[in-house]
Amino acid sequence: MTNLSGIPTWALIVPFLLLGFVWISARKHAVKKSKPRKLPPEYFTGLNYLLNDEHSKALDIFVKLAETDWDLIDTHFALGKIFRKNGEIDKAIKIHQGLIARPSLPEQYRSKVLLELGYDYLGAGWFDRAEGLFKEVLIHDAKSEVAKRNLILIYQQEKDWHKAIDVAVKLYLDGVVDVGVMISQYYCELAETANAKGDVSQVEANAKQALYYDSRSIRALILLADRVMDKNNYRQALRYFEQIENYDAAFFPVILDKLIECYKRLGDSDKLLAYLSDVESKHQTLAMIEKHAMVIECYQGKQNAINYLTDRIRKYPDIKGMHSLLNYKTNQAEASDLNLLLDLKSALVKMQQDDSEYQCQHCGFQSNTLYWLCPSCQSWAEVKPSLIEAA
Repeated sequence: MTNLSGIPTWALIVPFLLLGFVWISARKHAVKKSKPRKLPPEYFTGLNYLLNDEHSKALDIFVKLAETDWDLIDTHFALGKIFRKNGEIDKAIKIHQGLIARPSLPEQYRSKVLLELGYDYLGAGWFDRAEGLFKEVLIHDAKSEVAKRNLILIYQQEKDWHKAIDVAVKLYLDGVVDVGVMISQYYCELAETANAKGDVSQVEANAKQALYYDSRSIRALILLADRVMDKNNYRQALRYFEQIENYDAAFFPVILDKLIECYKRLGDSDKLLAYLSDVESKHQTLAMIEKHAMVIECYQGKQNAINYLTDRIRKYPDIKGMHSLLNYKTNQAEASDLNLLLDLKSALVKMQQDDSEYQCQHCGFQSNTLYWLCPSCQSWAEVKPSLIEAA
């Protein structure tokens, strides 16, 4: 964006931001020295270079100024962030490389400069360089949460789950308990990799580790339920599915087909029907009406399924339920009513096309695919099945 004079708007804002940072530094300095602080003439020369888009000359001046008065270093950090935000990563890198190369850089600022340069490299996609810098920060400050979180981000991008776990566990042991969900998801990633290789024992081991760090992990419970189903241990699988319903009922439609299969294998149709009715009464907004009707039809006949759908829709109008009921009615319809019912079905299908099956609870991202890591905000375990609205 430019103003009428053709100068980029951000270029006009930069000097005022820098002046603000320097004023704060000067105030701190004045408190310590008990006398007013004057800005050196070179500083304004540097600002003039910035306004004239002569960045290299401006940076040279600011770096030299910092070496003579390190109280001005906040100016460099502010300038670097502005360049990075505007996509001018090379200029941000030059600022921070210039600072780190100075033998006179006070030790108290070294970690901060390394972090900023690490952010620059991340922005440029140079993960290996950024990794080295964040590791160097930890040499100076072993407890740096910022450095550890950035290392985790790098390993997550590279899908190096073992390294991500190693660093995240250190944070967890430092008392940063919110990383427990992340660690759990990393173990689930390892479990799915093992599953693809057919390493069943490793699937179970990783899934159980996932539950250690997040005892309510839906993903880990699904992985374990799948494994015991493979072993024909359907009762244990049902226990896992019941845990999922108790921990987060929104995922019940995701596991519903497998749960039905377990009951079928055990021959417990009465328990299945009773359990589905109980779940539906407790969680009236769950999108399970179609599957519930299919189970009723399977064990109690088509008319009972129609009666169930009719009663359910009267109490809680729902597009999917109406679509299911129309399917039954279409099969039984007279020729004179058939076209009308088909038109209604078509209209309901179009209405359903606008609905997404899953939504991120953190950023609102919508999808018809279940992602354990939100593609939009990069949050773990926040994408969940969208609940239907009961009228």
